[in-house]
Amino acid sequence: MRAASEITKLDLPADAASLLEDQSLAERTFVMWDIIHDRTHMRGDLPFDPFMIKQRMPFFLYSLEELRCDLTAFRESVKIQRGFDARLAAGEELTAVEEQMRSTGKLVQYAVIFDRIFRFAITGSRVRNYDGLGGQLLFAWLHRKHVLEWRDVELSFDWEKVPDAVVELGDAIDQLYWESIDRPKTVHWLKAYELVSSVVTPNPASAWAEGLPREVLAGPPKGYTDLVMDDEFPLSMFYEALEKKMKPVIESTVGITASDA
Repeated sequence: MRAASEITKLDLPADAASLLEDQSLAERTFVMWDIIHDRTHMRGDLPFDPFMIKQRMPFFLYSLEELRCDLTAFRESVKIQRGFDARLAAGEELTAVEEQMRSTGKLVQYAVIFDRIFRFAITGSRVRNYDGLGGQLLFAWLHRKHVLEWRDVELSFDWEKVPDAVVELGDAIDQLYWESIDRPKTVHWLKAYELVSSVVTPNPASAWAEGLPREVLAGPPKGYTDLVMDDEFPLSMFYEALEKKMKPVIESTVGITASDA
């Protein structure tokens, strides 16, 4: 995160910067995020086995599921923070535990955004990298909502508008899930692709982007998955440049544990 902010000339808010200096604070933040994330796999309008065990599906379905759980953690953290902020504004005093929940709720929001767009998007290979695609999707969504800007070779966020924009993406995925309970599996796949490709540009050689042949549409699900490219959604020019500069930093962290940090 420190390297990414320096490379992109991102001016970190003071509370976000605190995550870089305090390991225990970072650990507590990620624990809160992860507890909500893992629980979410079994909650909500799920049109499939929440852990998708032994199911062969296009990798972008896994992207949406992991991102759905992250954005649920984000949404719940916004609720927690805003709820306590409202109490403070009304003149109430918070207990030490409540204040910790309030401050950690805000940090979870930073963690989800920065880990997703700076680490997930450019780690691993480009072969069906569903976590990478989730990071790309979040970045592109925020850019299209004009709450993230890359201008004059500098990255900036409109932090006042970020929470609602992120929650809006989570709502779009939740709506897809809710509608897909009444749909055949392959139609759910097509609608999921429609959502992702409306934000992240597909590979120009993509059969899915062009429109699957009628014989594939009328055939078994295997035909659908066989035509998904390994890198169905290539990196944007922004990420191609960022990946080259971040690669040594990312590789240097391999094998590091909390006790090493």
